[in-house]
Amino acid sequence: MILYKNKGILSSIWHFHTGPTAKALLRRLIVVAIYVTIITIGEMHYTDLRLKDTPSSFLGAMGILLSLLLIFRTNTAYDRFYEGRQAWGMLVNNCRNLSIFFNAVLLEGDKESRLFYAKAISNFPFALKNHLRDTSGTHELDMVEEVERRDLSNFDHKPAGVANQLWVKTEILYREGHISESQHINLNQYLTTLMDVCGICERIKSTPIPFSYMLFIKLFIMLYVALLPFTVVTAFGYLTIPAVILTSYVLVGLEMIGEEIEEPFGLERNDLPLNQLSQLIRVNVHDILQIQLPHIEKQAAKPGFTIVT
Repeated sequence: MILYKNKGILSSIWHFHTGPTAKALLRRLIVVAIYVTIITIGEMHYTDLRLKDTPSSFLGAMGILLSLLLIFRTNTAYDRFYEGRQAWGMLVNNCRNLSIFFNAVLLEGDKESRLFYAKAISNFPFALKNHLRDTSGTHELDMVEEVERRDLSNFDHKPAGVANQLWVKTEILYREGHISESQHINLNQYLTTLMDVCGICERIKSTPIPFSYMLFIKLFIMLYVALLPFTVVTAFGYLTIPAVILTSYVLVGLEMIGEEIEEPFGLERNDLPLNQLSQLIRVNVHDILQIQLPHIEKQAAKPGFTIVT
């Protein structure tokens, strides 16, 4: 994820144009430049396709419609991005509250249970992150010393496996009398919230922008850019080339930005910093439950953003 300062606009602009999205945009603009150059030279020196007589009101109406579609497209993509961030914010708060609850309930000398919950609660965000990124490995998870029926290797859905570990251990403590009935009832809401967050993230990931809508916008942009040089070549002459390229830069750029942020759980530079958020939860949980972590683990919880100053 990229952080930036509003006052450093020049450095921010430069940094944006070094990213993969800007490079992909540049390749598309090169195609547009070749097309508009051919059309401009052909219209001015060789042929007249009569499209330059198209009323300007027609192109203006198309521009308004395209603007409305792009606004809706961008807003929808950002809503998905922000909802994903809200879900992970809920996860951060819930893991902290769950740790505080167990820190108050568990005996000071019950190191085994404290260590189990520190590991298990910390495992959930990492399991969820890998699940959302279609990574099935468990190398980032701390293995807890539990019986086979709670072993994560038995679960294809790793977040559910971690939640299952927490539920089973909590039920054991309740039956052994370490947790009262009222405490057990209060714990249920925290444990349930874990899978609620997982469900929200899965819904965002598995419900992309409808294909027909996305394809329609792309075709509309292509049609608009294809007609634009014909309608302005008489007035602009060779300035048609930079004018159309600039227009394409705005339209195609907005579409590509929408594509990038509509999937907030990936590895693009503008996606959510799930690695850092997961590590932050691990550090906070261990700190609350009074379990020491190596210094390098705490350093990994600091923002790993690309910072533009």
